[in-house]
Amino acid sequence: MRPGAAALGVLAAVPVCWAALAARPGRLAAVEAVLLPALLVVGVPAAARRPTAVLAAAAAAWIAVFVPRAEDDSLLGAAAFAGGLAVLALLAGRYPLAGRRDPAVLVLGPCAAAATALGATGGIDTALAAAVGVSVLSVVPWTAGRHLARHDELVRAGWERARLWEREAERAVEVARGRERDRLAGEMHDLIGHELARVALGVGALEVDPGLDAGRRAAAGRARQGVTAAAERLADVVRMLRTDAALADDGPVAEVVERARQAGLDVAVVGDPAEPQEPVIAATVRRVLSEALTNAMKHAPGAPVRVGVDADVDGLRLSVRTGAPPATPGSPPGSGSGLTGLAERVRLVGGRFAAGPAPDGGWTLTAELPAAPGPPAPVSDTELRHRRARETVQRSGWRAVLVAAGVGAAGTALVAGYMVVDAATSVLDPADFARLAVGQPRSAVAAVLPARTRTDDPTTGVPAPAGAVCEHYSTHADPFDARRADLFRLCFVDGILVGKDVLVRSADTDPGR
Repeated sequence: MRPGAAALGVLAAVPVCWAALAARPGRLAAVEAVLLPALLVVGVPAAARRPTAVLAAAAAAWIAVFVPRAEDDSLLGAAAFAGGLAVLALLAGRYPLAGRRDPAVLVLGPCAAAATALGATGGIDTALAAAVGVSVLSVVPWTAGRHLARHDELVRAGWERARLWEREAERAVEVARGRERDRLAGEMHDLIGHELARVALGVGALEVDPGLDAGRRAAAGRARQGVTAAAERLADVVRMLRTDAALADDGPVAEVVERARQAGLDVAVVGDPAEPQEPVIAATVRRVLSEALTNAMKHAPGAPVRVGVDADVDGLRLSVRTGAPPATPGSPPGSGSGLTGLAERVRLVGGRFAAGPAPDGGWTLTAELPAAPGPPAPVSDTELRHRRARETVQRSGWRAVLVAAGVGAAGTALVAGYMVVDAATSVLDPADFARLAVGQPRSAVAAVLPARTRTDDPTTGVPAPAGAVCEHYSTHADPFDARRADLFRLCFVDGILVGKDVLVRSADTDPGR
């Protein structure tokens, strides 16, 4: 469960509790007050695994709460589970890979809401309100969730890129330390080794000096042997300090391989190890080979290494195959910074680089290089993921804004259009209304009535006659002026007109007038 999802679920349950405790005719029943929070408890963690099912269940729950209360208290019915639907749609949108069928639910949800409302109430206005409500409460949060999911991908790509830079920095520090170690080893060899050689030479002269007796010449011989042993131990220390330098990428490929053999590595070369003509390509080949052989010495000591070189006029293909290391306590795993540096170096000269484990437990490294440096190959996977994630987040941000604006505009247009149609097709001419008289039969009144009545059923201060069935008609065709709420009311009992009223519901007039 994502951080904050539980808090969103708790907030979404607040309107449910309010609707259950509200002192209104349409308040939630006890069963609904239990089932809706239960849906939140189950749906919030399940959105990560079954986002489509959670989204569909949330939309169905909102429809089930809104439609039965559309005539009693539409505000309570719409608001009771509005937060729950929005929260679950938001969480479903944050898992787009698992919810590939979500768009179908987002399209079918409003259609199902309109059909359910129309079948249950028969009111077009209720069906329109249900469709718009499901659209706003599901599509907009779901799109916002998709944007948050893309933002999460960008954050992960950014951290991966930061780790890449950290590995490169560690690699630079490692290289600097290696160079300093090589410098110290060289100084030890040049200074101390030179002095030891001079001492050995002087002691050797005493060993063969005829002016000394046999005992002193024997002592000089033992001293010479000690100095020689010290020089050999110094050479061993220098070799230990220069383990990485033993495979330095200076010199032709054949020399790099020979130094690896001298260091104890089992290396075999297949193909032509001839030096490439282009200096930059040759240096890259030596660098890749040196790093591969050094890694083999570090991480697979005792394993055989096979180097393959396949060159032609178009370029060169270098492969280094390291066998599985013996079943002995191995060295700690590397940081991967060396391979990252090699991949970037090969890419910059227009080549391609690949490295990974082999099926038998070994390791395979391959570099394909052109005959001459070319334009850089496509950037690394890390850079591509970061770039694509950044572009995707930008697109999803605009998409979320456009979807929210589009849904809002579409809902507003539908409501406004329906208001126009509802008012224009239910207008009763004021002159015809004035000519109607109480006591007329419905057959005589029907001649002047419009094709349909107004869909809203107003509650006013003017009581209807007892037992009468009342119909409401628009007073004019403009639903947006100051007196848009005024209606003509005709009430019938057994097909006889028993009441005619003008219901003035404008804000600036007395509703009981």
